[in-house]
Amino acid sequence: MSKSKTSEPREMTPARALVGFLSPILLLIILIVLGADVTIAILASVFLMIIFGAYMKYPWDTMEKAMASGITTIATATVIMLLVGCMVAAWMASGCIPTLLYYGLQIVSPKMFLPICFILPAFMSVCTGTSWGAISTIGVVLCGMAGGLGIPIGMAAGAVISGAFFGDKMSPLSDTTLLAAASSEVSVFEHITSMFYTTIPGTLICLVLYTLLGIRASGSIDTAAVTQLTSGLAANFHISILNILPIILVLVLSVKKVPAFITFGIGIGTGILWSMIFQGYGFIENLNFILSGFSIDSGITAIDTLVNRGGFTSMLSLVGILLVCGMLSGLFTEMKVLSVLVGRITKKVHTPAGVLIGVMVSSLILCITGGQYPAIAIPAVAFKDACDEMDIHRAVLSRTLEDVGTMVAAIVPWSAWVIGYGVLLGTTVQAFIPYVFLCILSPIVALINILLGIGVYHKNDEMKYRPFWRREKSKAA
Repeated sequence: MSKSKTSEPREMTPARALVGFLSPILLLIILIVLGADVTIAILASVFLMIIFGAYMKYPWDTMEKAMASGITTIATATVIMLLVGCMVAAWMASGCIPTLLYYGLQIVSPKMFLPICFILPAFMSVCTGTSWGAISTIGVVLCGMAGGLGIPIGMAAGAVISGAFFGDKMSPLSDTTLLAAASSEVSVFEHITSMFYTTIPGTLICLVLYTLLGIRASGSIDTAAVTQLTSGLAANFHISILNILPIILVLVLSVKKVPAFITFGIGIGTGILWSMIFQGYGFIENLNFILSGFSIDSGITAIDTLVNRGGFTSMLSLVGILLVCGMLSGLFTEMKVLSVLVGRITKKVHTPAGVLIGVMVSSLILCITGGQYPAIAIPAVAFKDACDEMDIHRAVLSRTLEDVGTMVAAIVPWSAWVIGYGVLLGTTVQAFIPYVFLCILSPIVALINILLGIGVYHKNDEMKYRPFWRREKSKAA
């Protein structure tokens, strides 16, 4: 009897939950600021969380299973990340991406380049429902073009990611859109209509900012360097419109909602086939490219910088980050650190604005530790009844979850996915995050709307977009 009592974990009080959450997060941030590698910083946070678990009297077997469970939840994402690295290498070897770079450098207006970097990924991600797909395809091409045009790659990457997450948020095919609507128990149509209140203002501001930045950045473009790049691409690759068929095939499969594993596998296979037919590389050469990344020595440094990338091994460091992130997430879940904190927040709010700000804070906490899915699903469950009690339409809840949970995920600097964007696009987290304007603006616009009552519909109101519609204060109580 006494043995079972000593093995029982301590109660997770709000104070203990706060310590359990803040301690590893603060350690993570401090180590990164001091210059530690992200993987090591997260691993140190895992060990600190294990120490906290020991204090809470969790058995080692329980914590070990929790970490394994956390890794299991990201297993599919890990495989997809590896496949994307392989596909980029295959598309380089096939001439697919070099062909798009060649034509793009000739026809894109430099002054409008940054708005294009926002609009094209936005369109693609709305059609396919995946930000990762848009970033890893058209995003790679656009950032390659940016390097050729002399425009800072960090700016271009920020615009690409902003556009890609526009679709991740607004597409009826997006998993986060469907999750937010389902978790909040509203229709997808009502959910998307509600998001107009924050997405339209944010998008308009983005287009203005990217246009102004593009005009400034294009002033230093060296036309001779662009000519050298296009000539170098033509000299080292067989340029043909047929080369873009692999990317079109992948986009079609994505729109058809074919599983990502199969879609990227077909993208890799067609890339190898095109490489053998159009570029003259052998089968074993292609396998080596897929493993270690595509590599040529063109004699032109700018060309080599553009095309020498991709491969299975290029993603291994990101896989390591994903694994330790999964371990940390599993420990948080097992010890109920996040659920206790979210539950505490729900008991402290008594107004419509307070409830929605509580949603934002809860989603933010979960987003910076566990990614998009928990940042959407957990607060939705926690705040649904509170929204009903405060006479708030559930679509306002779902919108708020996406404004934070979906969008902030793109600017969490220690996230494996965010670091992966930098690897794919040829830049760094520090270089592109300041330019991911839509993801920065979304929670700000959401907070302004909440405080002003704009679009904060009543529970039984028809969800219809009426710009600047405000909730009457007399009805807010």
